[in-house]
This record gives sequence, structure tokens and C-alpha cells, in this order.
Amino acid sequence: MMTPTVEGRLLQALALQGTERVLEIGTGSGFMTACLAKLAAHVTSIDIHADFVNLATDKLAEAGIDNVELLTMDATQALPDGRFDAIAVTGSIQTFDPRYVEALAERGRLFVVVGDAPAMEAKLIERTSEHDWLTVSLFET
Repeated sequence: MMTPTVEGRLLQALALQGTERVLEIGTGSGFMTACLAKLAAHVTSIDIHADFVNLATDKLAEAGIDNVELLTMDATQALPDGRFDAIAVTGSIQTFDPRYVEALAERGRLFVVVGDAPAMEAKLIERTSEHDWLTVSLFET
């Protein structure tokens, strides 16, 4: 799980305005899913662990959050169809996967932590055109 500070920085970095279609990779407990859902029009959240998805489904329903679709899916193998205005990868990855940028709509934003512990790097990536993107290093974790 991300620390609350990193979760806050993720939400700040994505700068959601309330109209976005968001993909969350790593549902976990559903906490970040709920935060994203309050700030965006729709959230699709995926997790490789069905038990996480099931628990998050119950928690989100209890909280009355209904603009979320939860899927059991392995993001290293496939992503949901369509393009997203924002993508939040809530776990770290060793090496950057360009498929995540390909799933962004033009001007879409991706938050991801890349590298190996103990020094990993949080990045914000914006898709600037069909075949190009801009990467900004935000902080080390």
C-alpha cells in the first residue's frame, strides 16, 4: 500500500476536474478507488486478486459510491478496453511499461512509481500526441 502522503501526491498530480474517465491499476482495499471516484466521472479499477476486488466492491457499495467498475485482471497481461483521461498505478513497477501511456487519451495523465527499493521515482506522464509523451519526475519514494 502507498503511504497517505504518496496517495495525496498521486491525487494532486493527476489534477482531476470531475469529468475524467480514470483507470486505477491495483484496487487494493478500495480506499484510493473511493478517492478517485469522488474526484472523477468514472473509475475502472483492476486488481489481480479477486478477493481484493470482492472486498472493495462491498466497501464501495456501503459508501454509496456507484461510479466505479471493478475488474479482476492482471495489468501485466492486459488492460481494459478504451482510452482513459487519467491512470493511477497504485503499486510500484520495476521498469516502465509503455502500454500504460498507450491506454491514455490525448492529454491524459499517468501517475506511476518506477524502480527498485529503496530509491524509486514517482513520475507524472502526459500523453502529448498519438505517439509521444512528456515525463516529469515528481519525487523519490
